[in-house]
Amino acid sequence: MKVFLVVFISLIVSISSAQSYNYGLVYKSYNTTIYNPQDSSVLYQINDSNVVRLAKTNASTCYVENVGDFYLKDESINSTGSTINSVDSTFIFIGESKMHQFNLTNGSVISSLDLFNPLVNTSEPSYFNNFIFNPSDTTIYGLSTRQNSAGFFGNYLASINPFSGLITEISANSISQSILMAGATIDPYQMVYYFANDSAMVGIDLYDGSIYSSATFVYPPNFTQFGNFAYSCANNTIYGLLFREYTTSVPDPFNPGNFINQLDSTKLFLGTVDPATGQVSSVGPNPIDCLSSYVMNSGGAVDPAIMAYYFNDGEKYIGVSLSTGLVESSCIENFEDGSQFILFRNSTNCASASRIRLNPFLNVTNLVSTALKLYPNPSSGNFSIQSNDEPIQTIEIITIDGNVIKKLKLDNTLNNTVEIKDLPRGIYLVGINNRNFKKIVVN
Repeated sequence: MKVFLVVFISLIVSISSAQSYNYGLVYKSYNTTIYNPQDSSVLYQINDSNVVRLAKTNASTCYVENVGDFYLKDESINSTGSTINSVDSTFIFIGESKMHQFNLTNGSVISSLDLFNPLVNTSEPSYFNNFIFNPSDTTIYGLSTRQNSAGFFGNYLASINPFSGLITEISANSISQSILMAGATIDPYQMVYYFANDSAMVGIDLYDGSIYSSATFVYPPNFTQFGNFAYSCANNTIYGLLFREYTTSVPDPFNPGNFINQLDSTKLFLGTVDPATGQVSSVGPNPIDCLSSYVMNSGGAVDPAIMAYYFNDGEKYIGVSLSTGLVESSCIENFEDGSQFILFRNSTNCASASRIRLNPFLNVTNLVSTALKLYPNPSSGNFSIQSNDEPIQTIEIITIDGNVIKKLKLDNTLNNTVEIKDLPRGIYLVGINNRNFKKIVVN
Protein backbone atom coordinates (compact mmCIF):
# COMPACT_ATOMS: atom_id res chain seq x y z
CA MET A 1 0.00 0.00 0.00
CA LYS A 2 2.66 2.51 0.94
CA VAL A 3 5.31 3.75 -1.41
CA PHE A 4 8.55 4.79 0.23
CA LEU A 5 11.42 6.84 -1.11
CA VAL A 6 14.31 4.43 -0.85
CA VAL A 7 16.50 5.75 -3.63
CA PHE A 8 17.01 9.49 -3.72
CA ILE A 9 18.29 11.67 -6.53
CA SER A 10 19.90 15.06 -6.22
CA LEU A 11 17.41 17.78 -6.96
CA ILE A 12 17.77 21.28 -8.32
CA VAL A 13 16.25 24.74 -8.35
CA SER A 14 16.52 28.19 -9.80
CA ILE A 15 14.29 30.85 -8.34
CA SER A 16 13.27 34.39 -9.11
CA SER A 17 13.83 36.98 -6.42
CA ALA A 18 10.05 37.49 -6.20
CA GLN A 19 9.31 33.87 -5.43
CA SER A 20 7.90 32.77 -2.09
CA TYR A 21 9.55 29.86 -0.32
CA ASN A 22 9.02 26.24 -1.22
CA TYR A 23 9.41 24.06 1.87
CA GLY A 24 10.37 20.40 1.82
CA LEU A 25 12.47 17.69 3.43
CA VAL A 26 16.24 17.47 3.26
CA TYR A 27 17.50 13.90 3.39
CA LYS A 28 21.09 13.02 4.24
CA SER A 29 22.85 9.68 4.62
CA TYR A 30 25.88 9.16 6.84
CA ASN A 31 28.20 6.41 5.60
CA THR A 32 31.45 4.83 6.70
CA THR A 33 34.09 3.61 4.22
CA ILE A 34 35.53 0.22 5.11
CA TYR A 35 37.76 -2.39 3.51
CA ASN A 36 36.27 -5.51 2.04
CA PRO A 37 37.26 -8.21 4.54
CA GLN A 38 37.74 -10.63 1.64
CA ASP A 39 39.87 -8.23 -0.40
CA SER A 40 41.66 -5.37 1.36
CA SER A 41 42.21 -3.57 -1.94
CA VAL A 42 38.47 -3.00 -2.30
CA LEU A 43 36.68 -0.26 -0.42
CA TYR A 44 32.96 0.06 0.05
CA GLN A 45 30.55 2.12 2.15
CA ILE A 46 28.07 1.04 4.78
CA ASN A 47 25.19 3.20 5.91
CA ASP A 48 25.39 4.35 9.51
CA SER A 49 22.29 6.52 9.72
CA ASN A 50 19.95 8.83 7.86
CA VAL A 51 18.48 12.14 8.98
CA VAL A 52 15.50 14.13 7.75
CA ARG A 53 15.19 17.89 8.29
CA LEU A 54 12.84 20.65 7.22
CA ALA A 55 14.39 22.96 4.61
CA LYS A 56 13.43 25.77 2.27
CA THR A 57 14.76 27.01 -1.05
CA ASN A 58 16.51 30.35 -1.28
CA ALA A 59 14.86 32.64 -3.79
CA SER A 60 17.97 33.92 -5.54
CA THR A 61 20.82 31.42 -5.13
CA CYS A 62 19.24 27.94 -5.55
CA TYR A 63 20.41 27.39 -1.99
CA VAL A 64 18.55 24.82 0.11
CA GLU A 65 18.69 26.16 3.63
CA ASN A 66 17.94 24.04 6.70
CA VAL A 67 15.16 25.43 8.87
CA GLY A 68 16.80 25.11 12.28
CA ASP A 69 18.97 22.31 13.64
CA PHE A 70 16.21 19.82 14.43
CA TYR A 71 15.92 16.48 12.65
CA LEU A 72 14.44 12.99 12.66
CA LYS A 73 16.83 10.07 12.56
CA ASP A 74 16.45 6.88 10.51
CA GLU A 75 12.90 7.67 9.41
CA SER A 76 11.42 6.33 6.20
CA ILE A 77 9.40 8.74 4.08
CA ASN A 78 6.05 7.86 2.55
CA SER A 79 6.17 9.44 -0.90
CA THR A 80 2.37 9.62 -1.29
CA GLY A 81 2.11 13.03 0.28
CA SER A 82 3.20 15.99 2.34
CA THR A 83 1.41 19.23 3.10
CA ILE A 84 1.73 22.65 4.71
CA ASN A 85 -0.79 23.75 7.32
CA SER A 86 -0.82 27.47 6.58
CA VAL A 87 -2.91 28.23 9.69
CA ASP A 88 -0.67 26.49 12.23
CA SER A 89 2.52 27.08 10.17
CA THR A 90 3.52 23.42 10.14
CA PHE A 91 4.95 21.04 7.54
CA ILE A 92 3.45 17.54 7.76
CA PHE A 93 4.58 14.23 6.29
CA ILE A 94 4.15 10.53 7.04
CA GLY A 95 6.97 8.12 7.74
CA GLU A 96 6.68 4.36 7.80
CA SER A 97 3.99 4.39 10.49
CA LYS A 98 3.89 7.88 12.00
CA MET A 99 2.67 11.34 11.08
CA HIS A 100 5.32 13.99 11.74
CA GLN A 101 4.92 17.75 12.13
CA PHE A 102 7.74 20.26 11.71
CA ASN A 103 7.43 23.86 12.86
CA LEU A 104 7.64 25.95 9.69
CA THR A 105 9.45 28.76 11.52
CA ASN A 106 12.26 26.98 13.35
CA GLY A 107 12.12 23.41 12.02
CA SER A 108 11.46 21.83 15.40
CA VAL A 109 9.63 18.50 15.60
CA ILE A 110 6.21 19.28 17.05
CA SER A 111 4.90 15.72 17.10
CA SER A 112 5.47 12.20 15.79
CA LEU A 113 2.32 10.12 16.19
CA ASP A 114 1.16 6.65 15.19
CA LEU A 115 -1.71 6.56 12.69
CA PHE A 116 -4.92 5.05 14.01
CA ASN A 117 -8.05 4.15 12.04
CA PRO A 118 -10.74 2.63 14.31
CA LEU A 119 -12.20 0.76 11.29
CA VAL A 120 -8.97 -1.16 10.74
CA ASN A 121 -8.08 -4.32 12.62
CA THR A 122 -5.60 -3.37 15.34
CA SER A 123 -3.12 -5.94 13.99
CA GLU A 124 -3.05 -4.20 10.61
CA PRO A 125 -1.36 -0.88 9.82
CA SER A 126 -3.44 2.19 9.00
CA TYR A 127 -2.82 3.88 5.65
CA PHE A 128 -3.44 7.53 4.82
CA ASN A 129 -2.38 8.45 1.29
CA ASN A 130 -2.41 11.46 -1.03
CA PHE A 131 -3.18 13.85 1.78
CA ILE A 132 -3.40 17.63 1.56
CA PHE A 133 -4.37 20.52 3.83
CA ASN A 134 -7.54 22.43 2.99
CA PRO A 135 -7.19 26.05 4.18
CA SER A 136 -10.87 26.87 3.84
CA ASP A 137 -11.83 24.57 6.71
CA THR A 138 -8.34 23.99 8.22
CA THR A 139 -8.56 20.20 7.80
CA ILE A 140 -6.14 17.63 6.37
CA TYR A 141 -7.85 15.27 3.90
CA GLY A 142 -6.56 12.15 2.23
CA LEU A 143 -7.47 8.61 1.23
CA SER A 144 -7.80 5.89 3.83
CA THR A 145 -6.90 2.57 2.22
CA ARG A 146 -8.22 -0.54 3.96
CA GLN A 147 -10.00 -3.85 3.56
CA ASN A 148 -13.75 -4.00 4.00
CA SER A 149 -15.64 -6.77 5.77
CA ALA A 150 -15.56 -8.89 2.61
CA GLY A 151 -11.78 -8.64 2.39
CA PHE A 152 -11.66 -6.28 -0.61
CA PHE A 153 -9.42 -3.23 -0.57
CA GLY A 154 -11.04 0.15 -1.03
CA ASN A 155 -10.24 3.81 -0.69
CA TYR A 156 -12.28 6.21 1.41
CA LEU A 157 -12.09 9.97 1.76
CA ALA A 158 -10.92 10.67 5.29
CA SER A 159 -9.56 13.40 7.51
CA ILE A 160 -6.80 13.14 10.06
CA ASN A 161 -6.06 14.84 13.34
CA PRO A 162 -2.33 15.63 13.25
CA PHE A 163 -2.25 15.96 17.04
CA SER A 164 -3.64 12.48 17.72
CA GLY A 165 -3.07 10.51 14.51
CA LEU A 166 -6.78 9.61 14.39
CA ILE A 167 -8.09 8.89 10.89
CA THR A 168 -11.80 9.63 10.46
CA GLU A 169 -13.43 8.24 7.33
CA ILE A 170 -15.97 10.52 5.64
CA SER A 171 -17.03 8.30 2.72
CA ALA A 172 -19.71 5.77 3.62
CA ASN A 173 -18.46 3.45 0.87
CA SER A 174 -15.25 2.96 -1.09
CA ILE A 175 -14.90 5.63 -3.76
CA SER A 176 -12.32 3.80 -5.86
CA GLN A 177 -10.52 0.49 -5.96
CA SER A 178 -7.41 2.09 -7.44
CA ILE A 179 -5.30 5.20 -6.92
CA LEU A 180 -2.77 6.49 -9.40
CA MET A 181 0.24 7.86 -7.56
CA ALA A 182 -0.14 11.07 -9.55
CA GLY A 183 -0.82 13.25 -6.55
CA ALA A 184 -3.99 14.83 -5.22
CA THR A 185 -5.27 18.35 -4.81
CA ILE A 186 -8.17 20.31 -3.32
CA ASP A 187 -10.38 23.06 -4.69
CA PRO A 188 -10.84 24.94 -1.40
CA TYR A 189 -13.54 27.19 -2.82
CA GLN A 190 -15.84 24.40 -4.00
CA MET A 191 -14.79 21.99 -1.20
CA VAL A 192 -13.79 19.16 -3.55
CA TYR A 193 -10.85 16.73 -3.24
CA TYR A 194 -9.38 15.50 -6.57
CA PHE A 195 -7.29 12.44 -7.40
CA ALA A 196 -6.83 10.08 -10.35
CA ASN A 197 -7.75 6.43 -10.70
CA ASP A 198 -6.85 4.22 -13.67
CA SER A 199 -8.68 6.32 -16.24
CA ALA A 200 -10.48 9.29 -14.68
CA MET A 201 -10.13 12.46 -12.66
CA VAL A 202 -12.29 11.88 -9.59
CA GLY A 203 -13.67 14.63 -7.39
CA ILE A 204 -14.90 13.85 -3.88
CA ASP A 205 -17.31 16.07 -1.96
CA LEU A 206 -15.53 17.11 1.23
CA TYR A 207 -18.84 17.55 3.03
CA ASP A 208 -19.97 13.90 2.89
CA GLY A 209 -17.30 11.91 1.02
CA SER A 210 -19.53 11.11 -1.96
CA ILE A 211 -18.40 11.28 -5.58
CA TYR A 212 -18.79 14.88 -6.77
CA SER A 213 -17.53 14.20 -10.29
CA SER A 214 -15.79 11.48 -12.26
CA ALA A 215 -14.62 12.32 -15.77
CA THR A 216 -12.52 10.08 -18.01
CA PHE A 217 -9.33 11.82 -19.11
CA VAL A 218 -9.57 13.18 -22.66
CA TYR A 219 -6.15 13.86 -24.17
CA PRO A 220 -5.10 15.90 -27.22
CA PRO A 221 -3.69 13.80 -30.08
CA ASN A 222 -0.44 11.99 -29.16
CA PHE A 223 -0.66 13.11 -25.51
CA THR A 224 -0.87 10.57 -22.69
CA GLN A 225 -0.67 10.55 -18.87
CA PHE A 226 -1.32 13.50 -16.62
CA GLY A 227 -0.05 13.76 -13.05
CA ASN A 228 1.72 15.67 -10.29
CA PHE A 229 -1.40 17.75 -9.68
CA ALA A 230 -1.48 21.18 -8.07
CA TYR A 231 -4.48 23.50 -7.71
CA SER A 232 -3.72 27.16 -8.28
CA CYS A 233 -5.90 29.49 -6.21
CA ALA A 234 -4.55 32.39 -8.28
CA ASN A 235 -6.67 31.35 -11.27
CA ASN A 236 -8.77 28.39 -10.04
CA THR A 237 -7.03 25.86 -12.27
CA ILE A 238 -5.62 22.35 -11.76
CA TYR A 239 -2.13 22.03 -13.26
CA GLY A 240 0.05 18.99 -13.80
CA LEU A 241 2.57 17.37 -16.10
CA LEU A 242 1.45 16.01 -19.44
CA PHE A 243 3.31 13.48 -21.60
CA ARG A 244 3.47 13.61 -25.37
CA GLU A 245 4.77 10.81 -27.56
CA TYR A 246 6.60 11.54 -30.81
CA THR A 247 6.39 8.68 -33.31
CA THR A 248 7.42 7.76 -36.85
CA SER A 249 5.38 5.54 -39.15
CA VAL A 250 7.52 2.55 -40.19
CA PRO A 251 6.84 -0.78 -41.97
CA ASP A 252 5.56 -3.53 -39.68
CA PRO A 253 8.28 -6.22 -39.70
CA PHE A 254 5.72 -8.90 -38.77
CA ASN A 255 3.03 -7.85 -41.23
CA PRO A 256 4.46 -6.73 -44.61
CA GLY A 257 2.45 -4.04 -46.30
CA ASN A 258 1.26 -2.52 -43.00
CA PHE A 259 2.81 0.30 -41.03
CA ILE A 260 3.16 0.85 -37.30
CA ASN A 261 4.05 3.89 -35.20
CA GLN A 262 7.55 3.66 -33.77
CA LEU A 263 8.16 5.68 -30.59
CA ASP A 264 11.00 8.12 -31.09
CA SER A 265 10.82 10.18 -27.89
CA THR A 266 8.61 11.38 -25.07
CA LYS A 267 8.37 15.00 -23.95
CA LEU A 268 6.85 16.67 -20.90
CA PHE A 269 4.51 19.67 -21.09
CA LEU A 270 2.78 21.72 -18.45
CA GLY A 271 -0.91 20.87 -18.67
CA THR A 272 -4.30 21.62 -17.17
CA VAL A 273 -7.41 19.53 -16.67
CA ASP A 274 -11.08 20.42 -16.50
CA PRO A 275 -12.33 18.08 -13.77
CA ALA A 276 -15.93 18.36 -14.97
CA THR A 277 -15.17 17.02 -18.46
CA GLY A 278 -11.78 15.32 -18.05
CA GLN A 279 -10.39 17.43 -20.91
CA VAL A 280 -6.62 17.76 -20.61
CA SER A 281 -4.90 20.64 -22.39
CA SER A 282 -1.29 21.67 -22.93
CA VAL A 283 -0.20 25.08 -21.69
CA GLY A 284 1.62 26.37 -24.74
CA PRO A 285 3.16 24.45 -27.67
CA ASN A 286 6.66 24.01 -26.28
CA PRO A 287 7.93 20.98 -24.34
CA ILE A 288 9.83 21.35 -21.09
CA ASP A 289 13.58 20.84 -21.43
CA CYS A 290 14.03 18.04 -18.90
CA LEU A 291 14.50 14.29 -18.57
CA SER A 292 10.86 13.80 -19.64
CA SER A 293 9.98 12.43 -16.22
CA TYR A 294 9.19 13.65 -12.73
CA VAL A 295 9.84 12.42 -9.22
CA MET A 296 6.51 10.96 -8.13
CA ASN A 297 4.41 13.31 -6.00
CA SER A 298 7.44 15.18 -4.73
CA GLY A 299 6.53 18.47 -6.32
CA GLY A 300 3.68 20.07 -8.14
CA ALA A 301 4.10 23.26 -6.12
CA VAL A 302 2.42 26.42 -7.44
CA ASP A 303 3.93 29.77 -6.49
CA PRO A 304 1.14 32.37 -6.84
CA ALA A 305 3.56 35.28 -6.40
CA ILE A 306 5.11 34.71 -9.84
CA MET A 307 2.52 32.29 -11.31
CA ALA A 308 4.94 29.39 -11.67
CA TYR A 309 4.71 25.61 -11.29
CA TYR A 310 7.67 23.70 -9.79
CA PHE A 311 8.68 20.06 -10.10
CA ASN A 312 11.76 17.84 -10.08
CA ASP A 313 12.70 15.65 -13.04
CA GLY A 314 15.39 13.69 -11.18
CA GLU A 315 18.13 15.94 -12.46
CA LYS A 316 16.85 19.50 -12.33
CA TYR A 317 14.44 21.48 -10.18
CA ILE A 318 12.32 23.34 -12.73
CA GLY A 319 9.96 26.32 -12.64
CA VAL A 320 7.43 26.67 -15.47
CA SER A 321 5.22 29.65 -16.31
CA LEU A 322 1.52 28.98 -15.71
CA SER A 323 0.58 31.26 -18.61
CA THR A 324 3.00 30.15 -21.34
CA GLY A 325 4.25 26.70 -20.27
CA LEU A 326 7.82 27.91 -20.82
CA VAL A 327 10.64 27.09 -18.43
CA GLU A 328 11.49 30.14 -16.33
CA SER A 329 14.11 28.55 -14.09
CA SER A 330 16.14 25.36 -14.08
CA CYS A 331 19.33 24.67 -12.14
CA ILE A 332 21.03 22.40 -9.67
CA GLU A 333 20.53 23.07 -5.98
CA ASN A 334 23.31 23.46 -3.46
CA PHE A 335 22.76 22.47 0.15
CA GLU A 336 23.59 23.80 3.56
CA ASP A 337 23.69 20.22 4.84
CA GLY A 338 22.05 17.48 2.82
CA SER A 339 21.89 15.89 -0.58
CA GLN A 340 18.20 15.60 -1.55
CA PHE A 341 15.32 18.08 -1.32
CA ILE A 342 12.03 16.19 -1.54
CA LEU A 343 8.26 16.47 -1.04
CA PHE A 344 8.35 20.25 -1.41
CA ARG A 345 5.27 22.44 -1.12
CA ASN A 346 4.62 26.18 -1.43
CA SER A 347 3.78 28.06 1.74
CA THR A 348 1.48 30.70 0.23
CA ASN A 349 -0.66 29.05 -2.46
CA CYS A 350 -4.33 29.02 -1.36
CA ALA A 351 -3.33 30.16 2.14
CA SER A 352 -6.32 32.49 2.58
CA ALA A 353 -8.95 30.64 0.53
CA SER A 354 -12.55 30.56 1.81
CA ARG A 355 -15.44 28.27 0.92
CA ILE A 356 -17.89 29.46 -1.73
CA ARG A 357 -20.01 26.34 -2.24
CA LEU A 358 -22.26 25.90 0.77
CA ASN A 359 -22.83 22.57 2.44
CA PRO A 360 -25.64 21.05 0.30
CA PHE A 361 -26.86 19.12 3.31
CA LEU A 362 -27.41 22.19 5.44
CA ASN A 363 -31.14 22.77 5.88
CA VAL A 364 -31.64 26.43 5.01
CA THR A 365 -35.19 27.57 4.24
CA ASN A 366 -34.61 31.04 2.79
CA LEU A 367 -31.37 32.58 1.63
CA VAL A 368 -32.93 35.73 0.15
CA SER A 369 -34.98 38.34 1.94
CA THR A 370 -35.44 41.76 0.38
CA ALA A 371 -36.85 43.08 3.66
CA LEU A 372 -33.52 42.48 5.40
CA LYS A 373 -30.27 44.34 4.78
CA LEU A 374 -26.88 43.15 6.04
CA TYR A 375 -23.89 45.49 5.77
CA PRO A 376 -20.97 45.89 5.35
CA ASN A 377 -20.32 42.64 3.52
CA PRO A 378 -17.49 41.57 3.51
CA SER A 379 -16.77 42.66 7.07
CA SER A 380 -14.00 42.30 9.61
CA GLY A 381 -15.05 43.97 12.87
CA ASN A 382 -18.83 44.02 12.96
CA PHE A 383 -21.87 44.12 10.72
CA SER A 384 -25.35 45.56 10.99
CA ILE A 385 -28.76 44.08 10.20
CA GLN A 386 -31.71 46.25 9.29
CA SER A 387 -35.26 44.93 8.95
CA ASN A 388 -37.88 46.91 7.03
CA ASP A 389 -40.88 45.08 8.47
CA GLU A 390 -40.51 42.10 10.83
CA PRO A 391 -38.84 42.79 14.22
CA ILE A 392 -35.59 40.91 14.81
CA GLN A 393 -35.84 38.46 17.70
CA THR A 394 -32.82 36.19 17.22
CA ILE A 395 -29.56 36.32 15.25
CA GLU A 396 -27.36 33.27 14.75
CA ILE A 397 -23.90 32.99 13.19
CA ILE A 398 -23.60 29.59 11.52
CA THR A 399 -20.58 27.92 9.94
CA ILE A 400 -20.84 26.38 6.48
CA ASP A 401 -20.90 22.99 8.22
CA GLY A 402 -24.07 24.00 10.05
CA ASN A 403 -22.63 24.67 13.51
CA VAL A 404 -24.13 27.60 15.42
CA ILE A 405 -21.17 29.47 16.92
CA LYS A 406 -22.93 32.60 18.14
CA LYS A 407 -26.56 33.28 19.08
CA LEU A 408 -28.14 36.56 20.16
CA LYS A 409 -31.62 37.11 21.61
CA LEU A 410 -33.02 40.57 20.94
CA ASP A 411 -36.00 42.60 22.10
CA ASN A 412 -37.94 42.88 18.82
CA THR A 413 -35.64 45.51 17.36
CA LEU A 414 -35.49 46.55 13.71
CA ASN A 415 -31.75 47.26 13.77
CA ASN A 416 -28.83 45.56 15.42
CA THR A 417 -25.02 45.49 15.20
CA VAL A 418 -23.15 42.21 15.68
CA GLU A 419 -19.48 42.05 16.65
CA ILE A 420 -17.47 39.44 14.69
CA LYS A 421 -13.85 40.47 15.24
CA ASP A 422 -13.20 37.14 16.98
CA LEU A 423 -14.29 35.03 13.97
CA PRO A 424 -11.74 33.42 11.64
CA ARG A 425 -11.79 34.48 8.00
CA GLY A 426 -14.34 32.64 5.88
CA ILE A 427 -17.94 32.44 4.76
CA TYR A 428 -20.75 32.20 7.33
CA LEU A 429 -24.53 32.17 7.36
CA VAL A 430 -26.42 34.74 9.40
CA GLY A 431 -29.77 33.37 10.54
CA ILE A 432 -32.50 35.86 11.44
CA ASN A 433 -35.50 34.64 13.43
CA ASN A 434 -34.65 31.04 12.43
CA ARG A 435 -36.25 31.60 9.01
CA ASN A 436 -34.18 33.99 6.94
CA PHE A 437 -30.52 33.44 6.12
CA LYS A 438 -27.89 35.62 4.51
CA LYS A 439 -24.27 34.87 3.63
CA ILE A 440 -21.50 37.05 5.03
CA VAL A 441 -17.80 37.02 4.23
CA VAL A 442 -15.48 37.67 7.18
CA ASN A 443 -12.08 38.99 6.13
